[in-house]
Amino acid sequence: MEKHDQAKVTAQTTVHNLPHPSRAATAAPASMGVSAETWHSPLAGGMPIIFGAGALDRLPDLLLSHKPDKVFIISDQRVFHLHGAELLQSLSPHFAPEIILIGEGEGEKKMSNLEFLCEQLFERGITKSSLVVNFGGGVTLNIGGLAASLVYRGIRFLHVPTTLMAQSDVIVSNKQGINFAGGKNRLGVFATPLAAVADPHFFRTEPLRQLRAAAVEYCKNAILLGGEHYQEALRFFSVPDTFSAPQLDRLLVNSLKQKFEIARLDPKEKSLGLMLEYGHTVGHALEWLSQGRLMHGEAVYHGMNVAGQLAHHLGIMPVEELKKQSLLLSRLRGIPPIPKDISVGQIQASVQRDNKKVGKGMAFILMKAVGQVNMQDGSVLTPVCEFQLNSVLLEYWDALL
Repeated sequence: MEKHDQAKVTAQTTVHNLPHPSRAATAAPASMGVSAETWHSPLAGGMPIIFGAGALDRLPDLLLSHKPDKVFIISDQRVFHLHGAELLQSLSPHFAPEIILIGEGEGEKKMSNLEFLCEQLFERGITKSSLVVNFGGGVTLNIGGLAASLVYRGIRFLHVPTTLMAQSDVIVSNKQGINFAGGKNRLGVFATPLAAVADPHFFRTEPLRQLRAAAVEYCKNAILLGGEHYQEALRFFSVPDTFSAPQLDRLLVNSLKQKFEIARLDPKEKSLGLMLEYGHTVGHALEWLSQGRLMHGEAVYHGMNVAGQLAHHLGIMPVEELKKQSLLLSRLRGIPPIPKDISVGQIQASVQRDNKKVGKGMAFILMKAVGQVNMQDGSVLTPVCEFQLNSVLLEYWDALL
């Protein structure tokens, strides 16, 4: 979408009977799940992550503590239509935010939108004392964080994620970026938000397909960590109503625990932290090629299956460990297959543009076993030749038919 619906909204809504932010942790009804709490990210910058029922009520005091001269909200049209009034109601006693909207979906994480956001921020009078609130899913957080990081070489920003994927996965990262030149996340920076405010009531309205796709990252981290994390993931998917409200609260907490444990290994996201890209090499290629037909998590699901078979094919992962991975992934019933018009050759070509590419070859995160990442020369990246990948892709493709 090159043509943007531009909105400049002044918050004038009267607030009635909202809990005071300082009491939000104890004011949430029990039916809403665990009351909001704050954990500090192990990544560089140690940003606070406020999550749980009532987290949104803490946002006004959080913003006031940073004394911004102006507040800008970056969101997408669908999220703002669904939840914008609630956000503005929360902020209106203290702020009259400027609202900048982009289109919805992965295809909007592009250079033209980045330019649009930066232009709008300047035209609406942003200063070095201003603050940007990125309100939405992973696309909005990524592109909004990059725009804020570029304006005046860095304006303060924070994330208010509204999807399960963004709350359980995206916010435990300092990576801000966009897609570019035929590949995922090829332009970006590392920049630390002031905070993330993750209120689970936002994602309770998400369709089952989106919740299931978000749970793929939870399975991925359980495979990376193994042990009790793996066993807990198996237990999680053994209950009849997997995505009930209490289960979603449980998934959010479990996911944050997983991400924090991995982040502690690599606070600067430069080495061991790359293991979080497990399944993403082929996954990003499939996501890009599907043009929205596969969600991020769905594409990573296929990417992990390919990575597992590739590790087994190379003699790195024994069949018993491959079966353990497959056992957990099989609990994600309903993942759509790879679209039939995407060829193995197209996947190969797209993988060549992966952001982990080293030298002339391809690099994969591969597992020796559930809970044990393969290391080569001190790196979690394992070089893979085109012939090896092609052979495994053809085998996986045939299995899907």
